[in-house]
Amino acid sequence: MGSIRKLLPSALLWLCLLLGETQQQLVSPRPRIVGGKSAKAGQFPHQVSLRQFGNHICGGSIISDRYILTAAHCVQFNGQPTPASRLAVQVGSLQLNSFETYVDVAQVKVHAKYGNGGRGYDIALLRLKSALRFNANVSAIALAEQDPPPNTLVDISGWGAIFQGGPISNDLLYVQVRSISRAQCTAKYLRNLPDTTMCLLHGANIGACHGDSGGPAVYKGQLVGVASFVLGGCGREAPDGYERVSELRGWIIQHASLSR
Repeated sequence: MGSIRKLLPSALLWLCLLLGETQQQLVSPRPRIVGGKSAKAGQFPHQVSLRQFGNHICGGSIISDRYILTAAHCVQFNGQPTPASRLAVQVGSLQLNSFETYVDVAQVKVHAKYGNGGRGYDIALLRLKSALRFNANVSAIALAEQDPPPNTLVDISGWGAIFQGGPISNDLLYVQVRSISRAQCTAKYLRNLPDTTMCLLHGANIGACHGDSGGPAVYKGQLVGVASFVLGGCGREAPDGYERVSELRGWIIQHASLSR
């Protein structure tokens, strides 16, 4: 087994809990997809860039005109949520710094079980100060009720490093990865896989990287995962860890005031 890395250094405390039972090292993806292709207009209208003091820190997904779903480790440090006044999202653009549509965050809600002596539950909701106006390039994505079947292709997208420690891209990139069963993932890669987490496998020189944290995994037009960690360095031939929307769907719906 290799090393596991969280998507952001701030999440290393959570990652350390895994190291006692696995030789893997968690590495956090920062801004970009390794080995990705440039997205086309309207291809990922749910994708957002999460900003802190104007700087890109993570990805996220639009789930309604008022709510963004992202990773908890993007917005919580030392057990305390980041003040909403420091955060905003950019939506509707393929370019990282277009500032085409920029909306401030009004409230941060982190899953109560995240970092509470356990593992997984790496999700958070951001309530926006003003409602988004949906169009061809800005729209919500449906929450999946089931995980993607094993051995199916899943789209992941984001902005970030093109390789471990490399430069970021100003273009939204995406790549297809392959879902694998929990049995396969725990047997070969990560035996202490959290119940809320799925493994998305890819070959060498592709996959999530630093800055992709909180970004979407999409199967058949539905949101199935939220980027949480990578195993080893970016682009290593190993799975990336994504939080399971199917497992956490009830909490998301409840706290984002969505209808079932």
